Amino acid sequence: MGILKPFIQAFLILLQVIEWIVIVWVIISWILFFASQTSFRWRYRTAHNLLMELNEVFTRMTNPFLRPFRRLLPPYKTGGIDWSPLLLLLALFIIRGVVTYLYGLILFR
Repeated sequence: MGILKPFIQAFLILLQVIEWIVIVWVIISWILFFASQTSFRWRYRTAHNLLMELNEVFTRMTNPFLRPFRRLLPPYKTGGIDWSPLLLLLALFIIRGVVTYLYGLILFR
């Protein structure tokens, strides 16, 4: 069972990294949306451009994980709200719980 532990820990760390990437992307997209609705983008062009670049980077990192959930719930069916980040975080939470539970069953057998 000692051989399995590093793989399980690496997998759980990977899930946590994906969660944080999604959370940061959501926060950046909210900030960018509200900044583009005000005069922020004209007053602080460099900061707005930096936000746009960060949003692009995080969008490219999260799209492969969000794509299946976007197919499940397209925005035109949910009133224009993108629920895919919430569904992804919920799925990651469930996967982490199942993996931890199964590892506990295997370990204490």
